[in-house]
Amino acid sequence: MDLLVALLCLLALYPGLAAAAPSCPRNVNITRGTFTLSNGWAPGSLLIYSCPLGYYPFPASRLCKSNGQWQTPRASHLTKAVCKPVRCPAPVSFGNGMYTPRLASHPVGGNISFECEDGFTLRGSAVRQCRPNGMWDGETAVCDRGDGHCPDPGISVGAVRTGSRFDLGDKVSYRCSSNLVLTGSAERECQDNGAWSGAEPTCRQLYSYDFPEDVAPALGSSLSHVLGSTNPAQKKNRDLGRKIQIQRSGHLNLYLLLDASQSVSEEDFCIFKDSASIMVNRLFSFEIKVSVAIITFASQPKVIMNILDKNSEDITEVLGSLEQVNYKDHENGTGTNIYQALRSVYIMMNNQMQRLGLSSMAWQEIRHAIILLTDGKSNMGGSPKPAVDDIKEVLNIRQKRNDYLDIYAIGVGKLDVDWKELNELGSKKDGERHAFILQDAEALRQVFEHMLDVSQLTDTICGVGNMSANASDQERTPWHVTIKPKGLETCRGALISDQWVLTAAHCFRNAEELSLWRVFVGDPNSLWGKEFSIEKAVISPGFDVYSKKDQGIQEFYGDDIALLKLAQRVKMSTHARPICLPCTEEANLALRRPKGSTCRDHENELLNTQSVPAHFVALNGKKLNINLKMGTEWTRCIQVVSQDKAMFPNLTDIKEVVTDQFLCSGMKEDDNPCKGESGGAVFLERRFRFFQVGLVSWGLYNPCYNSDKNTRKKAPLNWVPPPRDFHINLFRLQPWLREHLQGVLQFLPL
Repeated sequence: MDLLVALLCLLALYPGLAAAAPSCPRNVNITRGTFTLSNGWAPGSLLIYSCPLGYYPFPASRLCKSNGQWQTPRASHLTKAVCKPVRCPAPVSFGNGMYTPRLASHPVGGNISFECEDGFTLRGSAVRQCRPNGMWDGETAVCDRGDGHCPDPGISVGAVRTGSRFDLGDKVSYRCSSNLVLTGSAERECQDNGAWSGAEPTCRQLYSYDFPEDVAPALGSSLSHVLGSTNPAQKKNRDLGRKIQIQRSGHLNLYLLLDASQSVSEEDFCIFKDSASIMVNRLFSFEIKVSVAIITFASQPKVIMNILDKNSEDITEVLGSLEQVNYKDHENGTGTNIYQALRSVYIMMNNQMQRLGLSSMAWQEIRHAIILLTDGKSNMGGSPKPAVDDIKEVLNIRQKRNDYLDIYAIGVGKLDVDWKELNELGSKKDGERHAFILQDAEALRQVFEHMLDVSQLTDTICGVGNMSANASDQERTPWHVTIKPKGLETCRGALISDQWVLTAAHCFRNAEELSLWRVFVGDPNSLWGKEFSIEKAVISPGFDVYSKKDQGIQEFYGDDIALLKLAQRVKMSTHARPICLPCTEEANLALRRPKGSTCRDHENELLNTQSVPAHFVALNGKKLNINLKMGTEWTRCIQVVSQDKAMFPNLTDIKEVVTDQFLCSGMKEDDNPCKGESGGAVFLERRFRFFQVGLVSWGLYNPCYNSDKNTRKKAPLNWVPPPRDFHINLFRLQPWLREHLQGVLQFLPL
């Protein structure tokens, strides 16, 4: 029997033999942790370990090799994966003071305290706590005598510093103790302005990462700086960098580099895309000139959108291109080649320079921001640094042009993301951070949702609320104001410019002398608030609450609208900024509509469904939710008015009470405004900006009746009449608004 016949006989006896393929062993559980597989137990599958908060996996991952054996990326004598407790590094030295306790490393939750010798002042945090990501909270503690041109730059925990002179031109250098990696600047120089060059060095555990709440403000402040000019008087913070005014002038080239290599799952790649879309949307919301390039990469890059393409300046085209990016474009080349991805950026820059001319202002004044989203280190193409050097060369990045290039290197995932490489790629700006590692793609999404800092936006750009995770209620709705006579709160209103407030006319039907009234702008619970007197009140002459009493209608709120001119202009800040009023040029820019748009276009865009999600601000400053009913839903919404026999005992025509001037809400799960919230804006969000479409006027139910402003009571199911709320529709009061705000706002054709 020859060999072929023998094999055929074996296959007949054991048919499963033909289908057998090598697979890796399944005894890969990790103590106290979990794992995921990219492609089951087949060769090429990547196994990634996860541990509870405060622990890290060792090893972080394993690869199923073609021979059916597991390979760990990092040499390990361990045969079983374990979750090890996170530790924070200990100080190597602390100049001019002492610290306690003195341990080799510190457990999560442990504290370390710093004290200075006589004659030295402590700057930074006197007590710091070890966080679950292996990083200390607070700021570097420094004992400083203040006798140098620059302040003592301090020594980060785990670092060793060379250099103890702090005069102009003096340099200090840093290195980390063993098993730690340095991020930030390894060398810093004392500059003319009394500040140290570069970013503060930090010594990190290899497994450490950043929390989203740390990255969002750090990345956002730096990006805000890219969009405007620096404010050297602004106090600097170790993590937050500079909080910078955002301006609508200038041109930004934004290059998005998305890693699509094998170790990035398709689900995570989709989050990369979503995060990039959020960022693009937010940048375009500031009405600055932005051009966007999109590059995906694995073994080789693929240019999805070129910066030279005219469509790169069109938000719709950019978002459409991001949506169409395909993860499977790189399935045949699965490595991570960051060098070639950055090389694509360099080629774009060089081509644009050739087109515009090296010495032209059009080229010289463009700012460039590169955002690299990757989940690991480059494993092919060599070091990415030469590509960065080429980029700096083509942009002529020198000390005086350092602000024209920002490279953000963001590592995402539980793999052994290379801190050293990310730090080498990221820019080193004074007081800023450009290199980050986040544990997962969901954390990245959180960062991009809250990244842009608007706290120093002094322009009267409308409809900008602070969306940062730690923003106060007033910062989220900075147009919201309180109107009160003799210190008693009566109504609410909305800033629509730096001197005018829009509110309800019925707030003033029993008004005393207006000189006794005040408008409170900004946060009433902090120093950010200020009282303004009223220079002029313009109350709609058509408003007369008793005008239909002879028809059996006890109260009628048609034309319930008023304008207040403040005696002084409001200084724009994160706590005080106007809302966008539809049918104006300002709102048209915010909606990104073309020139020539009309008021009807705005109405069609903002109130374009039968049920439109909207908001109002409660007495306690919280943003509450309603749904504005339109079309046939509006007709259904207003029907219950006839059940209010106390107010309308003999009502035959509901539209005598609820005219087309009113928007209707209050059905199903809607919140109901309380007495005292009248006049406040009814607003919606579009494209990260806020637009006032109505103002709170009257309702059939008061949820704050016999309760404080922090308690709202839902109406019982059998409540008669059922709750409904009615809001003045600003699209129906356009003639009156135009008559009194001409010259204050620029109105579109009706």
